Amino acid sequence: MQIYPTRPGFTAGESFELAVQPECRFCVAIYHQGNEETLTSVGGIAVQPGGPVHAELKNGKIMFRSPGGATRRRHDEDWGWPVITIRPHTDALETGAYVAIAYEVDANGAPRTDLGRRAAAHKPIFAGPPDSDSMALVIVRPRAPSAHIAYIVPVNTYHAYNSTGGGCYYGDPIHRTQPRTTVSLLRPGGGLGAQLGEPTDPYDPRSPRQQFTHWDAKFIRWLRAEGIACDFYTDHDLHRGTDLVLKNYRCMLSVGHHEYWSVQMRERVRKFIAQGGNLAIFSGNTCFRPVDYGDAPIDGDYKTMVRLGAQWPGHDESDLIGLSYAYGGGKYGVWKRLRGGWVQREREAIGYAVRQADHWVFAGTGLVDGQTFGARDRLVGYEVDGVPPVSNGFTTLADTPVLTGWDMGGKGAMGVFQPDLDGAPDAGLVFNGGTTDWARVLMDSEAESRVIVDQITRNVLRRFIGWPKRVIERDDVMLDEAPASNDEPAKAAAAV
Repeated sequence: MQIYPTRPGFTAGESFELAVQPECRFCVAIYHQGNEETLTSVGGIAVQPGGPVHAELKNGKIMFRSPGGATRRRHDEDWGWPVITIRPHTDALETGAYVAIAYEVDANGAPRTDLGRRAAAHKPIFAGPPDSDSMALVIVRPRAPSAHIAYIVPVNTYHAYNSTGGGCYYGDPIHRTQPRTTVSLLRPGGGLGAQLGEPTDPYDPRSPRQQFTHWDAKFIRWLRAEGIACDFYTDHDLHRGTDLVLKNYRCMLSVGHHEYWSVQMRERVRKFIAQGGNLAIFSGNTCFRPVDYGDAPIDGDYKTMVRLGAQWPGHDESDLIGLSYAYGGGKYGVWKRLRGGWVQREREAIGYAVRQADHWVFAGTGLVDGQTFGARDRLVGYEVDGVPPVSNGFTTLADTPVLTGWDMGGKGAMGVFQPDLDGAPDAGLVFNGGTTDWARVLMDSEAESRVIVDQITRNVLRRFIGWPKRVIERDDVMLDEAPASNDEPAKAAAAV
């Protein structure tokens, strides 16, 4: 069965609303994205009485029965499914990324599926298809600021690519839907369980792109392993500016594919940087396309998201974050019909060539100017951002060759940037990694450039929140190529 939250986030300790597929008998389990690749159970739920869904205690678990028929809705309307009001049954709930799992049960409350049996037994569960079709991503905000970093989960991007109900911002060749300019935020698929029209990622086939598991879950695991705490919010919190007050943080963090921004999101980030806040971007195609939330008031519930254009006028997101997808490129794979199926072509092995190895971003990596890292791991792509042709002050620390045959056909880049914000004397810094696949390589134990990507990530975040360096020498990494003047491959360093 399918579910979706009526809002993508709630504050720790409070209840949240979960819309559930009509005419189902089911139970709900709440899981947390922690240190492991699989989700971890947080225990039972507490139910607020009332509403259209009947709830009863059966064999120690709360069992629900939802009314009505399962009428399929459009891509641009509120699906209007019956709602239950619940909260995790624990007072120790912390800010983070959580997953609600709905599983069907029989009249005695016994699970009818393997997913249900695992959830009922509180076993670890991986949030990938097909199990993720019965999941909903819910982000828990802190009761009060509790960390130096505000992690913004890109729920706008999740909805933009979700063709559930017959459409999204893109054509879906698998399910044969056409591009639309308005999508519903009140339907399944806002981070997990989406209908997607993309080829499988050959470098991580276990989870589809445009889903939480593919990028954000990996980075969250890295943060937890490093002991770097974050407070978690969504795009909607950044847009509202009520639950999230950026000035309470030293750093804002964007990961994976943070593509769709509203004017209000941009202006709040602009003000944050002008006041000395730092922006760490381990994402690609960041802030490239403008959206708004229909007719909803700034402090109200958002029902739809409207794409305002293909891009901001003049690609001017590069004035805020240093880079733009308009000057980089994307390589999506080539789809062909072959005996009734689909096949996907891998992209070229392209990495970043180092231009300023003595910069603090590269401290402890062992890299030298001219070396390339990440090519064998396809670190660059599937979308990557580039530097504007007219200098905007971006410091290019590494870049790619011209991306011939890619969408846009520019050059990818990574580096640091201090925006010109009306002469703000104490403006913060932006680090922009420029690629969607940063988190994938960061948590791939088989990736040859993982140690380098790991150290760069650590350097950026520790500097942005004011922590000291942590580096030890390592020689268990291979670089893609060494400068011609070197006879031996350079050794890299990594932190612990």
